[in-house]
Amino acid sequence: MHSRILLKGTAAAVAARRIRHILGPVMSKEGWNCSAHEVKLLNTSSGDTVKIGEISYVLKSPRNPELVPVNHMLEALPQMITQHLRWIMQKDLLGQDVFLIGPPGPLRRSIAMQYLCAVRAATEGRILVLEGLEKAERNVLPVLNNLLENREMQLEDGRFLMSAQRYDKLLEEHTKDELDAWKIVRVSEDFRVIALGLPVPRYKGNPLDPPLRSRFQARDIYYLPFKDQLEHLYTIGPNVSPERVSQLLSFATTLCSQESASLSLPDFPMDNLPSALAVLNLFPMLSAQQLVQRLYPYEVMLGKEGRTAVEGVLSRFELTDGSKKPSPNAVLSVEPVNGDHAGRAEVTLNIANQNITFQVPSGTRPIRPPNSSPAFIGTPTHDRLLAEMMQSHLVKDICLIGAKGCGKSVIAREFAEMLGYSIEPIMLYQLCAAVDREVLEECLGF
Repeated sequence: MHSRILLKGTAAAVAARRIRHILGPVMSKEGWNCSAHEVKLLNTSSGDTVKIGEISYVLKSPRNPELVPVNHMLEALPQMITQHLRWIMQKDLLGQDVFLIGPPGPLRRSIAMQYLCAVRAATEGRILVLEGLEKAERNVLPVLNNLLENREMQLEDGRFLMSAQRYDKLLEEHTKDELDAWKIVRVSEDFRVIALGLPVPRYKGNPLDPPLRSRFQARDIYYLPFKDQLEHLYTIGPNVSPERVSQLLSFATTLCSQESASLSLPDFPMDNLPSALAVLNLFPMLSAQQLVQRLYPYEVMLGKEGRTAVEGVLSRFELTDGSKKPSPNAVLSVEPVNGDHAGRAEVTLNIANQNITFQVPSGTRPIRPPNSSPAFIGTPTHDRLLAEMMQSHLVKDICLIGAKGCGKSVIAREFAEMLGYSIEPIMLYQLCAAVDREVLEECLGF
């Protein structure tokens, strides 16, 4: 059964503008149609309503609109995403918390944010997103369990969060001033929790205790179907041959299969394929194999057996073109862009005897031309690396991997100075990703 998204009306002009701002990218004057999906915005006096299939949700006006996520709506909503949103809406209407479980990547978070774009819960009924629940320490699980089951929690400053039902019952016998004096705080009936986590096992983490697990309505969030992903990649890389796009997606899908997991191969970062296609669309002469290594540096992170397995998959899908395709030779120029595009730089690279110019984000400091620093003496290898970093900076952040003392910090500093970025080194050792009481209270707004 195909789902449909329908927006109805607005009781306030501000709310209408807000909805248009959130859903603007996916809407036209007549609505947006793509096979099974239909999105419309109708202005009536009945109020704001989100409808997915037969499920309807009346929107609430936020007290702090700036807290509502707005940049997570896709230009096209695949059918599977619509089904996930519809399921979350069902659980929300039933007053139930949800737990989205799936492999590593931003898909689960993106679905949660897309739902918040549509629902926009009021400030006093915020939706708490708990990401990485499998990393939660044991000492915080009882706190979470009580918050989820009873909507109650003792705060460090002496206040006590109480469920709306119990609070309202007490209010029938006592005044609000008395409850305030007792430091009792009412939890909104609109308060919901969306937890995001990895399945343990296969991935590392703490298995959820049965009492905590039972507080959630869980849903498996896996990668999008092959067909949906392929159509999305086609739109991103129109200059790339459809056969090459299909080969790249087939390679990535194979590395995320159960067979690859049995070989202890890390999952391929499927969600980064659109970024790779954006680079390949601008530089269609690039090697697909070299581009894969930027997303999946198997030569560095895998042993001999793992490297052989990955290279076998590359060969199966005819992606072993590393020695046949050119790489960018050097950054020829970096110039600031003025006017409406301030905060961007125009970069020119040389690749296969061609000069290709494109724009990337830049910092607030003056931009410096390449090879103009007296403190940096580059080599052809450095020049190629800086050119590849410029390509990657077009779409994503960058992680440099290398042995101690190989020059990672020097290259990063040269890259930053060329683009006018300020540098602030932060030494990252073993960081604790656990949720503690203080962080939980901060998320709740107390």
